Parts: sequence; C-alpha cells; structure tokens
Amino acid sequence: MAKQFYTEGMTVSQILSMDPREMTKLNTREISRALRTVALAANKRIARLEKYAKKTPTGYAPKGSGTQIAADALNWVTNNAKQKTKFGVKQAKTRNEMLAQISGIKQFMSMKSSTVSGAVQVRKEREKRLFGKTREQAGRGQSKRQKAKTYAHFQEMNSRVWELYYKFMELYGLDPHAVWSGSDEVLALVGHGVAEGKTHEEIITEALNKVKQTYEEQQEEYNAIFGDDFTDFGNI
Repeated sequence: MAKQFYTEGMTVSQILSMDPREMTKLNTREISRALRTVALAANKRIARLEKYAKKTPTGYAPKGSGTQIAADALNWVTNNAKQKTKFGVKQAKTRNEMLAQISGIKQFMSMKSSTVSGAVQVRKEREKRLFGKTREQAGRGQSKRQKAKTYAHFQEMNSRVWELYYKFMELYGLDPHAVWSGSDEVLALVGHGVAEGKTHEEIITEALNKVKQTYEEQQEEYNAIFGDDFTDFGNI
C-alpha cells in the first residue's frame, strides 16, 4: 500500500494553519503536495478578484461598473499589477521556494480583501471612513442615471485619494503600501480633503503637518517616560 501523504485529507485552512516548524519537517514530496492544494485555492481567489478589477498606472482598481471591490490583496499579491502571479509547483524550483510560496499564500489568504465579499466589505468600510458614507448610501433613493453618476464620482474620489496618498508617501520617503503608525489617519485626512474639494497642495501640506504633529506627540510621550536624556534612567 502506498504511503499516505501527511496532508492527505486536510483542508486548505488546515494546511495553512500548520506550524511552520512542522511544515519544514515534511519531505520535499509532501511539501509539494501541500503546495499544490493551497496554490489551487489561492489561484482561484486571484482569478475571481481580477474579474472585478482593472489595471491602472498605480496598480489594480475596481472596474467602473458592477461589483466594487477594494483591490488591496490583489495589489499585494501582484506587486501592484506589475506581475502575473500564479502559485504552484511549476513556479517553485527548490524546496525553500515551495515553502516560501506556502508562506506567501498564507499571508494572501489571510487578508480580508482576498475574497470578493471581503473586498467589497473593505471598500465600504474605507469609503465610510474617508468620505463619511458609502456610494450605496449616497445613491440610495436616486434614479438609475443619478446613481451611476454618484458611483462614478466615488470612483473618481477613490482614485484621487490613492494618487495623493502615494505622492505623499513618496515625498515622505515611505513605502506607499506599508502599514505604519498613523497611516490610517493620513489616508482618512486625504479622503476628507478630496471629499471637501481641497487642492492637491492643501491636502499634501495637511498630511505632512499631521505626520509631523504625530511624531512630536510621540516624542513628548517618550520624553515624559524616559526624560530628555534617553541614557539617564535615574538611580537603579
């Protein structure tokens, strides 16, 4: 009787939940089998998300009509639409590359926006945070023609928000896709500025001032705890 694979009968979730140390103990054939299982699920998710997205100069964005998603996970897994990502054994030449793929799949699949329903929810939550309401809420009670204009306006505002946010991050020397302390506040500030019709210069200036203020507040808190001289901890 052929020896059963360690992951035989395990679900995708169970495989991805395995302790990395446990995964590294498997032989190459077993790791290959595990990768095939999780890669199939991940590739299907990517394909589904791509149906509702279009490529732009800064990465994937939701299409102009139909189901509107947040393209966060799709942009992460495709490096902002710069590469066609497909997981699988054919794309992994070594054991370490297979393990790296499984790790990447785990990170992608754990993102809320990696499913269409989750990506729609993320988009709604973000619009509410940025503009005070979602496009669905703004278009409630409107005629079909008016609603189309409202949705197009929200799409335009979303595009402008990310354009300005990326520009700000580049000016500040930060990775535009990194999550850092205060990044949500800056993104919300940019969104509010766009919704209020402020100029690019006004929005960028306010974002820079916000980051400066946050940094100064953090320094004050640190000084209050450790004193102005970080090397002086008093008598111990």
